[in-house]
Amino acid sequence: MKSALGLPRPLRHRLLAGGLLAVASAVPVAHATGPRQVADTFTATTANMTPSGVTLRMQIIEWPEAPARTEAVATLVAGHDAATPLAKLPTVGYVWPNGSPVGYSVKYAYRMPEAGGGERITLVTDKRLGSYDFKGWSAASADGHGNQAYSVIELDLSAAGTGTGSLSLAADVVFDEGAGTVALADRGGAPPLLTNVEHEKPKP
Repeated sequence: MKSALGLPRPLRHRLLAGGLLAVASAVPVAHATGPRQVADTFTATTANMTPSGVTLRMQIIEWPEAPARTEAVATLVAGHDAATPLAKLPTVGYVWPNGSPVGYSVKYAYRMPEAGGGERITLVTDKRLGSYDFKGWSAASADGHGNQAYSVIELDLSAAGTGTGSLSLAADVVFDEGAGTVALADRGGAPPLLTNVEHEKPKP
């Protein structure tokens, strides 16, 4: 028997079922695990540089283990000759400048305990901070530093979770491949480029 469409009923049913299946497969499905949780958040304000007064929000999704940090350091040292480019390494966090629609991916993150209960936080972004801006970031104390395609952020926090910080914009980057660490060279008492640094307490 034929339907009003002129097709045999079994064939029409198969066509309708196939169409519904195609529509269902085109609907995006939410990720089963949901959004990734943020492990730690730090904020800081740029100072003694251009632009000044920009708030940076640094969110760490996960603190990488030693092998991952060692790979990131080896990639930084190798530069353009690296087997895996820095941008291709796993993203472990993000840096968000206020007023900017885009952020920077963090490829290296390390926290080291300091005397008195404080800690030093070191982050490396895959692109240089300010690279998305029409006019790049600069500092009078740069003295030829900061030509890297990436940025190193160093935060020195007290036991209370507050402090100051610096950027590779105005300091040499020092690598220890054996330990898998990145650091900024001593700036000899130069004023900090990051002020009002704070470890944001998680909300209850």
